[in-house]
Amino acid sequence: MLTKYIKNSPHRVLLEEKIKKIAPIISGEVLDIGSKNRRYDSLFKAHIIAADINENKEKNIIKADINKLPFRNGSFDAVLCLEVFEYLNTPGKAASEIYRVLKNKGKLVLSSPFMNKYHEDKMRLTKSSLEETFKNFKEVKIEEIGNFYSIILDIIRDKIMFIKHKPLRVLFYIPYILLTMLLPLVKANDKKHVSGYFVKAIK
Repeated sequence: MLTKYIKNSPHRVLLEEKIKKIAPIISGEVLDIGSKNRRYDSLFKAHIIAADINENKEKNIIKADINKLPFRNGSFDAVLCLEVFEYLNTPGKAASEIYRVLKNKGKLVLSSPFMNKYHEDKMRLTKSSLEETFKNFKEVKIEEIGNFYSIILDIIRDKIMFIKHKPLRVLFYIPYILLTMLLPLVKANDKKHVSGYFVKAIK
C-alpha cells in the first residue's frame, strides 16, 4: 500500500523490504540489539531476545550494552542490529562483541544509515568502513539501501511532516504519494548516493 510511505520514510520502507527477504533464513536463537519496540518480531520464525540500552519490561526488552553484552560466547544463531551503529563511539568493539556471542556460522543482519536525516547520531559509516569493521567475519555482503531518488523523497516527506496546518499537509502528501509510485521504477547505478547500507555476514 502506498500509505506505507506516509507512515514510514522511503529509507525505512526499503530497509524493511530487505529484512523481509532475509527473514526466512533466520532461525533458532536470535538476539535483536537496539530493539527499542520489537517492531520486527513478526517477520521472523525464531526465538528472539530483544535488548536495548534502555530496559522495557512491558515489552520484555532487557537492558544490555552492545559493547559488553551479557551473554556467553556462541549463544546465538543470529544477531539483528538495525540502525544502531551510527550511535556508537566504538563500532569496532561492538562488532567484536557481536562476533563473540554468535555461534560458528551464525548470521549477522545489520543496517546503518548514510545519506539520511540527522537523528542525534554520532557517525555515518561508509561501505569501506563497514567492511573494515566486520573484517573478522568469514563472509560479508553489503548492499546499498535506496538511491538519489529515495533520498529526495525522504527530504520531501520530512519537510511535509513539519507543516502544522493539517489540511495543507494532506494536500502536499498527494503529490508526494504519486512520486513514491515511481520509486520501484528508478534504478540508480550510481552507488555514491545511497540512504544507507544493509550488511549480511556469517561468522
